Amino acid sequence: MILSDKSIERELSLGDLEVNPFPDAEQIQPASLDATLGEWFIDPTTGDEFQKDEVTLEPGDTLLGTTVEIIGLPNDLAAQLTGRSSVGRLFVTIHQTAGWLDPGWRGQVTLEISNDGNEEQVLTPGDRVGQLVFFPLDQASRGYKGQYQGQMGPEESGEV
Repeated sequence: MILSDKSIERELSLGDLEVNPFPDAEQIQPASLDATLGEWFIDPTTGDEFQKDEVTLEPGDTLLGTTVEIIGLPNDLAAQLTGRSSVGRLFVTIHQTAGWLDPGWRGQVTLEISNDGNEEQVLTPGDRVGQLVFFPLDQASRGYKGQYQGQMGPEESGEV
């Protein structure tokens, strides 16, 4: 089962699902919550972290980015991050494989951004680049206790 817009609103109002800053009404879609691009990035070729108010991606470029939103999931709710269609139609992906947020997750979500198209693309912090789809569990889990718990800003790969 996937949470609907009404269920997302209920979870937010009860405080079970935490999103900071609190989402605007336009971010709540029929079955997802739009996630926005933050202003911190890591160049994976150099490991350099930088802050930008606009990022230009040439064809083939990759960056690690982050969401503006800090997400806090209760132990009975998981989420999947996926790209928005308007970004995908530019051949920009915002995650490669790491779009799953386990129950109990807390932090900003790292984005694995790449330009797979043939034209330069410009992204601006605050752009709605992704969407979170929420899945209730059949019962509460132990909750996520992994290496990325509490991350703020983009995070490079840790242990594999």
